[in-house]
Amino acid sequence: MTKKHVKITSHKKTTVKKVVKTSGHKQLHKSAKHEAAKHSIIHRNPSNKQHSHKHFSKKFCPKCGNLITDDNTLCKNCRTSDFDFKDLKLFVCNNCSSYNLKNKWKKFHDLNSIMKKIVEDSVKHKVQYVKLSDEKVDELLSYKAGVHKDFTVTVSLGKEQFDLPAVIDVTLCPKCAKEGTKYFEGILQVRNASNEVLDFIKNDLAKNRSKGFHINKETYIDDTGLNVDYFYTNKGYMRIVAEKLKNHFGAVLKQNAQLFSINWETSKNIYRLNILVELPKYHKNDVIKIGTQLFKIVSMDEKIHVLNLENNSKTLIAHKDSYDVLKPVEVMLIKKYPEFEILDPNTYYQARLMNPSENLQINQKIHVIIDGGEAWMVKE
Repeated sequence: MTKKHVKITSHKKTTVKKVVKTSGHKQLHKSAKHEAAKHSIIHRNPSNKQHSHKHFSKKFCPKCGNLITDDNTLCKNCRTSDFDFKDLKLFVCNNCSSYNLKNKWKKFHDLNSIMKKIVEDSVKHKVQYVKLSDEKVDELLSYKAGVHKDFTVTVSLGKEQFDLPAVIDVTLCPKCAKEGTKYFEGILQVRNASNEVLDFIKNDLAKNRSKGFHINKETYIDDTGLNVDYFYTNKGYMRIVAEKLKNHFGAVLKQNAQLFSINWETSKNIYRLNILVELPKYHKNDVIKIGTQLFKIVSMDEKIHVLNLENNSKTLIAHKDSYDVLKPVEVMLIKKYPEFEILDPNTYYQARLMNPSENLQINQKIHVIIDGGEAWMVKE
């Protein structure tokens, strides 16, 4: 505990009565003015010996009795007070919105709630914490790691307010300190991915970045850009991502753990986790053939959501590697009567359009699946 001197920031206004000197009376001693300030002073009239109450508009300091020349309660010399409190120190990681209190890192959503806890822990008096302004909060949260700044915290004791010196240290929490390093706890090995799958991985990471989850390295296995190894700083989060890929895209997961090191403090083995994520060879908007029927893939999770091109009915089918996958191609409509026909401009192959739309125009380009001598229009 250290004793600090702090300034009063706002004060109540009090009208205090002045002590009047009369003939035959000695002037009140300076130390007695405090009591005189609390009551109306009785003025004695020698002529009629009647008592009258006289009020004055001037104010005197209730602590020392000196005249107050401004709107404060205390005079300038007394406008400090002995106040016992510990140093107010705020340790935050603005990268993931976490703070350190008693050597433990925790998430926060409101900076004022943290400062209130720090004040309650550091100030032994029963004071009320006065919230920081929104502008001050925004300023403190804008600091980057490495910043050390002094600022002021206001508390109230009774009807008086005091400014307490405080300091903010902006640093990186243990999780965020791993970002951009060679550290990793697991590798997510994504195979046969689509651009949709890769975007899903990056978007999910962006949503969880504030939790201290990071990818420190990406390794492309080949020139396709669809087979990637992701090095995660948290293997628990990596497991969650793998399960999402399974549920959203029908991925098949294979896991194995490798002994990496030993924690010499706890004598426990440290493992790095590898998860192989094999995506099916079909993707959204592809067409799969089952028997003689064609189905366009609308979406995927634990099942495949498909649209039957022949009758436009929707249904669910199971994931299988044995499906024949047909890719749409762009063709030109060259004929409407007596039946619709298309022409593949690359192969000059002509085929009958089996599911035409009446608003199609000659020479219009459309996407179709060609199966034998038949073409099926596919909307993107």
